[in-house]
Amino acid sequence: MLFKTTGALERMHIFGAWRPVFIVNDSRRMTSVWGTETSFLLPHAESEAVFMGVYFSGDCADESLGRLRLSEVYGKALNVTGDSKELRKLMLIAGRQMIGHSEIRFNSFSTIDFNGKRAAVVEQEWLATRQTSYQIMVDTAGDGRIIYDLIFVAPNHLYSKFVEHAKASFETSLWRNQFDPREPLRLLADEMQAD
Repeated sequence: MLFKTTGALERMHIFGAWRPVFIVNDSRRMTSVWGTETSFLLPHAESEAVFMGVYFSGDCADESLGRLRLSEVYGKALNVTGDSKELRKLMLIAGRQMIGHSEIRFNSFSTIDFNGKRAAVVEQEWLATRQTSYQIMVDTAGDGRIIYDLIFVAPNHLYSKFVEHAKASFETSLWRNQFDPREPLRLLADEMQAD
């Protein structure tokens, strides 16, 4: 199936038995300047607990935070393994807010060139729920200010069974260079076309 949005993520092919998208828009996160926090979640047909999706916070960082992200994360070649203060600091700078939570264990963090963009890749575990996630944080505009997350989450015992489907889907992502982050992030009318 073909997944298409109005935002920075132009389209992505979805491989495997993922069900139609579930959209979460949080209008409480709306500010006078930037947009709405939005998640597009695709649960797997075999298990509700396995899903992948796209997340955009609705935020555009100021120029100083963008420069910090470029100098400390997206502009560097990084490969950090094992939960550490260094890895948690990189996660916070890269664009994630929940890194201080004691119930999260980070396994790895690296930076890559990803379909014409710079990105950070992280694998982490939620200890209380026994879930593992694989996440690609994409610097969509190249200035460190607007980060989209491609996310895969599964219970630990199902993670290895489905993660390669998610990674293969993420690899097909095509990104726009021109987009307005203040516009509400929507799926296009023909968002779930069959291949």
